[in-house]
Amino acid sequence: MNKEEKNILVNIINDEIVKLTTKIAELKEFTAPVSPDNSIGRISRMDAINNKSIYDASLRNTQNRLSQLNEILKLKDDDAFGVCMKCHQPIPFERLKLRPEIRLCATCLNKR
Repeated sequence: MNKEEKNILVNIINDEIVKLTTKIAELKEFTAPVSPDNSIGRISRMDAINNKSIYDASLRNTQNRLSQLNEILKLKDDDAFGVCMKCHQPIPFERLKLRPEIRLCATCLNKR
């Protein structure tokens, strides 16, 4: 990976971190406990609880991806940046642009 590609990836990662941080703040509003004293019907309360579990899962996934992006950003100056952890071959740049936190090439990922 050349320096220009590395800079593009770092910018993509930083942009994603900003987006995910904003999304986490929004999701936290929707994951507040559903109060039993709300004067909503039984069905509406069940829907609210179900929606909360969906938002909880989305929040966990978003926090996990944010954590992965922060970890990969720490490796930006390392020789392992953009290289498959298993076969040590460069991960295609187009793949990294889509999922910069990925640590395995498509071949090694399919072997898992």
